[in-house]
Amino acid sequence: MAKRKVLGAVDRIDRRNVNYTLLYNYVNTIFNQYYSKVEVHGLENIPKDAPVIFAPNHQNALMDALIVLFSSPGDTVFLARADLFKKKLLAKALNSLKILPVFRIRDGVEELGKNQEIFDITVNVLHRKHQLCIMPEGNHGDKRRLRNLGKGVFRIAFKTQEKMGNQPYVKIVPVGLDFSDYIKHYQTLHIVYGKPIEVSEYWDTFEENGPKGLNQLKQRLQDEMLPLMIHIETDDFYDMYLGLRTVYNQRMREILQIQGHRLNDKFRADKEMIDRLNLVLEKDEQKLHPLRDKVERYTSQVKKMNIRDWVVTSKGYSFGRTLWRFFSLLLTLPIFIYGAINNALLYFLPVRMVRNIKDKQFHSSVKAGASILLILPISYLLQTLLVGLLTPEWYWWVIYLVTLYPLGRLALIWYFRLKKTLRGSWFRRQIRKGSKEALELVELRESIVKDTDELIADLVVSE
Repeated sequence: MAKRKVLGAVDRIDRRNVNYTLLYNYVNTIFNQYYSKVEVHGLENIPKDAPVIFAPNHQNALMDALIVLFSSPGDTVFLARADLFKKKLLAKALNSLKILPVFRIRDGVEELGKNQEIFDITVNVLHRKHQLCIMPEGNHGDKRRLRNLGKGVFRIAFKTQEKMGNQPYVKIVPVGLDFSDYIKHYQTLHIVYGKPIEVSEYWDTFEENGPKGLNQLKQRLQDEMLPLMIHIETDDFYDMYLGLRTVYNQRMREILQIQGHRLNDKFRADKEMIDRLNLVLEKDEQKLHPLRDKVERYTSQVKKMNIRDWVVTSKGYSFGRTLWRFFSLLLTLPIFIYGAINNALLYFLPVRMVRNIKDKQFHSSVKAGASILLILPISYLLQTLLVGLLTPEWYWWVIYLVTLYPLGRLALIWYFRLKKTLRGSWFRRQIRKGSKEALELVELRESIVKDTDELIADLVVSE
């Protein structure tokens, strides 16, 4: 079979080669360090030796694809918006990670014809029982909710299923992604792989009535995705729901008797809280207005004081704890200095690179991509060569090279610890001095928890 090229893509893009293996292992090692904590659930739901289509919610641009790539077993081929492939270097890197372009009307009418070639390639990938990942929402959104699903994923699924008719073959696996923050570095990431949907169950309906079969499968996927992700449908109370995810999560876990502190424990509590708030919203929206006003005031004041919710909850750090934290920071200061100096470009340059990117959902993708593929290898290579020129003994530059990244990461953790110590000790001083703003903030938070208790603590969400 002759190779057909579309922006560097070829028919056998699913085939693993030396370049892919080297790039995959390198990017995977660094990418997993981008987040402070990652939890993956449901890997046992991924079928083996079968055509599998992953369908994750899409809120964080290219990061969503990379998350599925590095959290799922086996090799996965991806479809992504074609405008990401405009730069030749980036296109080659994306193709190397098995990512193919999908063209939209905004890319030009003349480009849409290339989609048929991409379509054929993906069907062949599935026939070879490899994994395919398609973002069913099409483009990414900036809200924590599931948007309308497009038809592309279902067309590919049914085209591949055609080979086997109504016999089990193609599976669609819904995936839920939840970020503690889309933009910031060193945040948490929660990933859930749901139970597979058997496309053959909808084949007979699809054969009789294509649109009906497609819409039934579409509705099934939507129903399966919603429990795996945070879905806040309301616009009027969206910010209130988000704020309560922080303020009320611990209390919600107490009500549900969830003992753990894992991301999945917090996720379960958030899902239950949102369901209960939705019940109140449906029955009597007016009851939520006072709570919304309080949450807005609280969120605004916390931001103004440049602190976090945990600072208010704990009323800052005690003198003894502050002293210990500063002492530990002082002891490890040389590690911070070494790691910060040698990783300055890695941490500061990506931040500057995204300043003019208006779509903030792309910030983490650009920062992670630039750091991993460009800044880290080039800066580390040049710095190591310089050390090699200054030191005649080879083992010194080897030691220097292998300590660059781990000590750079420790420097980042040191910096975050310093920030927490400063804000925690500052807020405790405000409390001791009787600061009106600080005391009112503590009272406001307690009032929010009490009001939320009165609204939802005793509610039961019907299955």
